[in-house]
Amino acid sequence: MRCFLLSLCFAGLFGAQAPLHIIAVERRGPPPYEVVDRIYGVDGGQDQGLRVGERLLVKRVGAAVILGHLRVIESRPDRANALFEPLEASYPMKGDLVLRSELRRLPAAPTLDPAPLVVLPKPQAASEPPPREGLLFFLPGRSDLSVGGVRKLETWVESWGTGGRWAVQVPATKGIKPELQKLRAEALQAALRALSIEPVAVETGVRTAEGPNQPTWVRHWD
Repeated sequence: MRCFLLSLCFAGLFGAQAPLHIIAVERRGPPPYEVVDRIYGVDGGQDQGLRVGERLLVKRVGAAVILGHLRVIESRPDRANALFEPLEASYPMKGDLVLRSELRRLPAAPTLDPAPLVVLPKPQAASEPPPREGLLFFLPGRSDLSVGGVRKLETWVESWGTGGRWAVQVPATKGIKPELQKLRAEALQAALRALSIEPVAVETGVRTAEGPNQPTWVRHWD
């Protein structure tokens, strides 16, 4: 009887959605190729209702740990392309599972005399949804955007649209002088203005990303 109940629990978790799969891992743009610049191909695309900007979960077959999120940047009828946002040190591989909703912990099997259910208060909606984000890297000591960086901006603007609210996040660290930080922010603002995005706010603060070069983020709210 207990095995039957556990089977029903698993069916409730996975039956509502058939998992998708990573079918390709591509490197785009000029070298050096950064891990965060890899494009992950997911089967399904528009046929599975995948939309640009949607965030998906990634996990390895046979493992319960979530590796991170895939953010869809392109959706075609039979395939979607996405960028990876890691939660663990591992990165996705071809064949890994892609899920459209987070797995919840299995509920305890019901007993013959269950305790009364506790009604939890309804969570309050956040005042503003999280922004879409794109990650760029600057070479140490440089403030100019590479050709690959400009292409990334063009892709994001095409995917996200020119409306909404935009910001560039240039982290403040000990290794970056304030003058260089200001020049990088101005370079990103100028590149976005050339794509009809204005105004563009500037955010600072402590934030890091893996890689030999120095990261900045482009953020967009609908």
